[in-house]
Amino acid sequence: MAASMNPTGQCRRGLSLLLALSFSITLSPSSPAAGEPGALSAIVDGLSAWVVAIKVDRSKDIEIPRSRLPFNGRVSPEAQGYFKRPKGSVTGLLVDRRGYILTSNYNLLGTIRSITVRLPSGEKRKARVVARDQLDDLALIKVEGAADLVEKKSWRDPPWAETSPSAAGSFVFALGRGSAPGRLNLTEGIISAVGRNSNRAVQTDAKLNYGNVGGPLVDLDGKVVGLSGFVGHTYNQWGLNSGIGFATTVETIRMVLPRLLEGKDFELPPRPFLGIQSEPASPGNDGAPVVEVVPESSAAAAGVKSKDVIIRFNGEDVPNFNRLKFLIFSCKVGDKVEFVVRRGEKKISLSGVLGKFPERR
Repeated sequence: MAASMNPTGQCRRGLSLLLALSFSITLSPSSPAAGEPGALSAIVDGLSAWVVAIKVDRSKDIEIPRSRLPFNGRVSPEAQGYFKRPKGSVTGLLVDRRGYILTSNYNLLGTIRSITVRLPSGEKRKARVVARDQLDDLALIKVEGAADLVEKKSWRDPPWAETSPSAAGSFVFALGRGSAPGRLNLTEGIISAVGRNSNRAVQTDAKLNYGNVGGPLVDLDGKVVGLSGFVGHTYNQWGLNSGIGFATTVETIRMVLPRLLEGKDFELPPRPFLGIQSEPASPGNDGAPVVEVVPESSAAAAGVKSKDVIIRFNGEDVPNFNRLKFLIFSCKVGDKVEFVVRRGEKKISLSGVLGKFPERR
C-alpha cells in the first residue's frame, strides 16, 4: 500500500530545507574589512538569514496618548499625525531557531487582527505576540507552526557584538527588509551619542523609518550592536529620518531576551513629571519658558513661577523645551533633580523631586 501523503509535513520540511540552505550560504566565516570592495554588500548578505519582514494587519491603530496632549486640550502641530503610519511592512530579527523574532514594540501597537512574517526564504507564515518590553521598545513574536523553524544542526545565533559602542563616532548601518522579495535595504550613519534611555539605548544619525525600525543596527564587522526603535516612543520628539534615532543596546537585549522568551512582559514604568507648560523661546533666547506651573506639582513645590525660563537641568544646558522633556524623561519618578531658572535678570538654582505624570480624565 502506498504511503499516505502529508502536505503540511512536506511544506514544513521544505521550509526547513530552504532556511537551512539560506543559513549555510549566507553565513561566511568573516566579513571583509571596512574599505575593501564589496564590504558593505558582505555586511548586508551576512545578516540576510536573520532579518525578516513583518506585516501587521490592524482594525485600529494607536491614537495620540492623552499624556501627549497639552493641558489646555490643544494638540501641537508636531503631535498631529505623529502616530499615523503607512500600511507597509516593518522589520524583525530572527533570534531563536524555534521561530522567535525580536522587533520594536511600537511595530505591534494598536488592535491587531493578524501578523504575517515573510522569512528570508520568501515563505510567509502567521505569527503571534509572545511578550513585550515597553521600556526598551522591544517585542517578541513567534512564527506559528512547527516546533523548530530551523533544524538545530543548521541554526546559528545572530552575530551579536560583545558590547555596543562605548563612545560616539562609530560607523553603523540600519538594516531593514521590505515587503517585496529581494535583498535588505541599508541606511548608514554613526553612533551620535551613547547612554540614552538610562544607558539602555544608543543614538544614531542613520535614517530610521517605519520600514526598517525593528531591524538590526550593525557595525563595520557585521555584528549586531542594537535593535533600532523608538520612532513612536515618547522619548523621541524628532520624528522619522530626522538624523536622531535610537537603538536598544545589545547588552540590554542580552539581559531581557531570556525573560521575553519565557513569555513575561516588562511593564513601562510611570513617566516622571516636573509640572510646567512651556512654549518656544523668543528669537535669540534659549531655555524653556514657563507659561504655567501645575498646582501641587514638583515645579510648584520647588518654587518655579510663571515667566521663569529653565536654562539648566541636572547640570546640562536646556536650549529648548524639547531638550528639557528629554532630560526629564531620562529620569525616574522620585528622582531628586536640580535646575536653574532665569527670572528677570537673575539666575536662581532650584531643586525638587519628580512626581508621576498625571492621567487626563
